[in-house]
Amino acid sequence: MVHDRIFRERIRFFLLGTLAVLGMIFLMGAANDTVVIDDGRYQISAWGDGTAHGAFIVDTISGETKIAYRYKEKDGRGYLERDNLHKPFSKMK
Repeated sequence: MVHDRIFRERIRFFLLGTLAVLGMIFLMGAANDTVVIDDGRYQISAWGDGTAHGAFIVDTISGETKIAYRYKEKDGRGYLERDNLHKPFSKMK
């Protein structure tokens, strides 16, 4: 008799735990995060000559090109002329 009551109590807690876990799984999966990955859309190329070097990014869909980084040496001194690293393509100038 006591064993039956303990068994029923364990079954009840097991079923409540199962329902709680399933509820959490459904709630966590409820968000609709659709991410579009454009593999190969942007390409980077590096360049350099005797006095400057840098990199530019090409949007292969629109053909737009923007300078991501440019370092130039003038009169024996080097300085960073343009630094668009860590910026999204749309924010680059």
